Amino acid sequence: MAALDLHNAVIDVLRCELGSVHAISLIKDQILVQISTADFEHGLGDVLRRIHSLIDLQLPKRNQHLSLIIRDVSQGYENVFKICRSVL
Repeated sequence: MAALDLHNAVIDVLRCELGSVHAISLIKDQILVQISTADFEHGLGDVLRRIHSLIDLQLPKRNQHLSLIIRDVSQGYENVFKICRSVL
């Protein structure tokens, strides 16, 4: 799977499965997920676990690392994390 195809597939999965997300977009080679400030302050761990779990379940064969940015809508908070490629 090419990098752009993988990023688009991740975006599609997250749009379908994450209900509390304000926006999901691709910025260069990073996926940006915007959530409410309250979700960021009180539920970031749950959001991160859910994203990682969804990607592992829906796209188990990844030939590239993924970089995701989780940002609140006011852009006051940001968390960047990486999901490693799968062992092929």
